[in-house]
Amino acid sequence: MERIRKRVDVEDVGIDLSKLDEEFLYRVAEIAEEEIRKALDEVLGPRMIKYILLVDVNVDDKLNVFVDLLVDSRIPPYIRLESVLDRAIKRGLDKAAAYVRAYAREAKAASSEREESRGADSQQR
Repeated sequence: MERIRKRVDVEDVGIDLSKLDEEFLYRVAEIAEEEIRKALDEVLGPRMIKYILLVDVNVDDKLNVFVDLLVDSRIPPYIRLESVLDRAIKRGLDKAAAYVRAYAREAKAASSEREESRGADSQQR
């Protein structure tokens, strides 16, 4: 049985961490988990006996995404299971990071629109 724990630092995308709610954190975890499961199924498929996948997303001074993956499978010796698991986790974290970046862009655009709206309101007075 192979076990891998990963934590990857994501670049600062300018999100106000205090405004992140549980729904956002859940969605980040869900995206990472779905993508990791897909990647494992594509590569290992029926050779996978069982696996346990935990994705934890929390906020302290930054947004943290932790992945804990335990896999038991029947694979031929020429396939390095650790490499397969690393790629699956990377794929899941990359997809979650893309979601976070898109969220940051949308939040920044909405903030800019509010500021422009306030500026227009104050000029009318």
